[in-house]
Amino acid sequence: MTTVRANVDIYGQRLGLRTEGDGARLQELARFVDLRMQEVAERSSSVDTVKIAILTALNIADELFEERETDQDNRHKQLERKAQKLVTRLEEVMNIGNNPKSDESGGPCAVGDG
Repeated sequence: MTTVRANVDIYGQRLGLRTEGDGARLQELARFVDLRMQEVAERSSSVDTVKIAILTALNIADELFEERETDQDNRHKQLERKAQKLVTRLEEVMNIGNNPKSDESGGPCAVGDG
């Protein structure tokens, strides 16, 4: 991939960054972080940029972890449903093999009678 250089503004700081790939994506991420820092600053009594950045990072990390947990729970539920369908299908197939058809003889074999 090609390295792209881009200048971004986050919470009043101009940063020159490099990324592998899309510079537009980097700009989008920077706008997202800037917006989130502004939201945290409005709710916080702190004016320390580092503290606001740390609180913002913790908030974003919390959202990421919640999304991962939700995705994992959803995948787990989907796997449970698929497993249950397989069990049901196996039981159906096994029951078909255990139930003799009406036109087949179902009695014990009469070996040696005669």
